[in-house]
Amino acid sequence: MKRLIYFADLTHNGLILSSNVFPLSIGLVAAYLCERKPDDIEVELFKYPEGLSSALDKKVPDIVGFANYSWNFDISRQYARAIKRHWPNTVIVFGGPNYGLTDEEINEFWKTNLNLDFHVVQEGEEAFVQLYDNLVDVDFDANEIKLQRREIGNVHYQVGHEIIQGPNIPRLNLEDIPSPYIMGMMDKFFDENLTPMIHTTRGCPFKCKYCTEGNNYYNIVSQREAQLEIELNYISQKVRGPRDLIISDANFGMFKQDYEKARIISDCQRKYDYPKTIFVSTGKNRKERVIDISKILNGAVSMAASLQSTDPTVLENISRSNISIERLAEAGKMANTNNMGTYSELILGLPGDSIATHTKSLRDTVEMSFDNIRIYQLIMLPQTDLNTPANRLLYEMKTKHRIMPRSFGRYTVADETFSSVESEEILVSNSTLSFDEYITCREMDLTIEILHNGKVFLEVQGLCKALGLSWFDFIQRFFVNRYNFTDGITKMYNDFKADTSGRLWDNVESLKSHCKNNIDEMLKNERGTNEMSTGKATSFFQLFEDMNKIVFSLMGDWHKELGQLDNLMQSYLDDLQRFSFLRKQHILSTKHDCSEVFSFDLKKVENNSFKILPEQAAISSKKIFWLSHNLQQGKLIANYTGEFGGTLDGLGKMLMRYPHIHHLFRIPFPEQENRI
Repeated sequence: MKRLIYFADLTHNGLILSSNVFPLSIGLVAAYLCERKPDDIEVELFKYPEGLSSALDKKVPDIVGFANYSWNFDISRQYARAIKRHWPNTVIVFGGPNYGLTDEEINEFWKTNLNLDFHVVQEGEEAFVQLYDNLVDVDFDANEIKLQRREIGNVHYQVGHEIIQGPNIPRLNLEDIPSPYIMGMMDKFFDENLTPMIHTTRGCPFKCKYCTEGNNYYNIVSQREAQLEIELNYISQKVRGPRDLIISDANFGMFKQDYEKARIISDCQRKYDYPKTIFVSTGKNRKERVIDISKILNGAVSMAASLQSTDPTVLENISRSNISIERLAEAGKMANTNNMGTYSELILGLPGDSIATHTKSLRDTVEMSFDNIRIYQLIMLPQTDLNTPANRLLYEMKTKHRIMPRSFGRYTVADETFSSVESEEILVSNSTLSFDEYITCREMDLTIEILHNGKVFLEVQGLCKALGLSWFDFIQRFFVNRYNFTDGITKMYNDFKADTSGRLWDNVESLKSHCKNNIDEMLKNERGTNEMSTGKATSFFQLFEDMNKIVFSLMGDWHKELGQLDNLMQSYLDDLQRFSFLRKQHILSTKHDCSEVFSFDLKKVENNSFKILPEQAAISSKKIFWLSHNLQQGKLIANYTGEFGGTLDGLGKMLMRYPHIHHLFRIPFPEQENRI
């Protein structure tokens, strides 16, 4: 008789999906197990909670394995509890990085997770095979393994107050793990909601203290090449919906093997027009190689420079001193020269951070000309060095708990309905950053999101460049006066500040109690629980006319202060303001295309990324320009609206996930025959 095993990497699915990616991790574990035990098991994978609930109603498995990440830990726990209540003999196995590093963390984990039989730590493929063999040996009686205190590689479990920890299994060669795609295990997930995910390396050579891959176990990098071409061709022919691909590598493009991988992907782009966009963390070093590989991929990859901070003390505190900030900055400039997308990453609240250091990090990254700056909060992740009690004490870290964006819902297993919410612990102050300063920095980060990311106001940014003015200084002028503009903008910042401070709880229990009592309201709230994306969506989709007027008015005031506001400049600013508004209003609708008369050659201005002076763009007679979306933009708009819907929460997720919103701005087409 074949043993039935369910693997689940669940996503919350309220108004929009919290995790809209293929369940790669469980797919790899399942594929390895099926290759090793082809005649002994029957396996099914699950992403959607309703799918798992329906399968449980039809057939009870011998094992349910849950992927344990921060974004699906609670829903997996709730399912495990319900399964154990209805089918106590089913073995529950968790595996993933959302598990402690120290004995103190591990003991605390098992105190509150009594419905789990086993937790797989570190790599899971070989560990699950060994666990399966041991279960077969005791006729799937998990308690018998516990009574015998068997030590199983990479497997932990609890017996009384004792945690049995199996020995570490040597890392696998990635080439020894079969592809779940090629084996057909992922076919059910090719719908219009989920994005395919692959990985071509495992591990990271760096030791960053805030990252789960920073510990020694993951510092040796394993490469995967042999199956990649077959796998990507398979995916390319089946993908539906948005033409995106996620690669989970930590340093894509940094290794010489990545040239061949890029060639394979490029071939798929040529044959299948897929992938159009690739989401991946590019290499932290060897940026010239990253740029070469990005060129091969036809601009589908944005080059990342994960700075985290530009302050030397902060970098030393998190063991980032082995990565050259100067080289990253040079690479960013090279990437922009080659018309590649670029982004940098910063983390607010790292040890030694302050308003001054965070502001300088923002200034440095803006002035390095990165297209987008992704600004994260410091999350106290399990299995990271910063999360240890010693470092918490050393840096006087104060933390709170918050709801993970979009990660909550109500679900039913058998006859039991329950609510679930995911939370994360974030830093809100340390020895060099008070809570009030933390809130101020968050408002500054929102301002960067609104004005800089997505090139929403590239017209003004480019003009600053042409005039030798600092774009960051302009952003700061807006930030300092943020409460002196319109009522709508004042309310947006007040709401952001209230949500940032008001959605924080001292402990997980009080957070969960709040959500349980308010789950109906939360599921109906179209604003969502991510204050950053809500603020950004509010500014762009609800307040854009006000924002547009104020940005150009501020630019005019600055020129007046500098004694540079003559009639030509004022006329140019007026045209740019109108042009900016007409290109971006109702951006997700092709029904607002229009023709307008302008006094400057705006096609020439756009072709120069707006880095042009008024006298260089002036024309002898006014000209009509038709502002419209092209066919490719229409396809993107259809994909985005289908994927994210029309709620403020969904629109905010779209802006944050697809930061190059400027690709959707209407394009100016001159009508030469209609001169005025």
